[in-house]
Amino acid sequence: MEDARIYKECDCIPWQVLVDDLAGSVHQAYGGLANPAYVVNAEGRIAFYNMWTHAPSIHRALEEITRRDSACVVRGGIDRTLHVLAMMVNGWPAIERGLPQSFSDLEGTLPGSAYGLKAGYRFKPVLAPIALRPKPLSSSARAAIGGAGVYIGTRLLR
Repeated sequence: MEDARIYKECDCIPWQVLVDDLAGSVHQAYGGLANPAYVVNAEGRIAFYNMWTHAPSIHRALEEITRRDSACVVRGGIDRTLHVLAMMVNGWPAIERGLPQSFSDLEGTLPGSAYGLKAGYRFKPVLAPIALRPKPLSSSARAAIGGAGVYIGTRLLR
């Protein structure tokens, strides 16, 4: 329970944090993925399932459920997109809290990823406005970022 309190406090999480049992009963009942988020409607049913917690996707789902019937399923009910940039920019503090075991577990599962999280966290001041935004990017912002990426890519290929 202390770890949940620290997690909630360090990450400034405004909602309740569920603490599962050691067997992972809730985790397995809800799909067994590493970082899911759920929007529950007024009837207590899952209206939206975000396989990898991503604030802009959850924001869109909450906007839609507020705009429509509060008992509906929103945004097709599920988002399967793997939001890697947010994880790379903001994942290191969670690994750091669980050192050394968390680092060892992550490296054993996906070699190089723990080092990648540590490196990505160093770029947080630059990447946070894009990677950790609470709302979706506007169409013009997405176009500008895409254009910048194409420009940088063509310059690198020269």
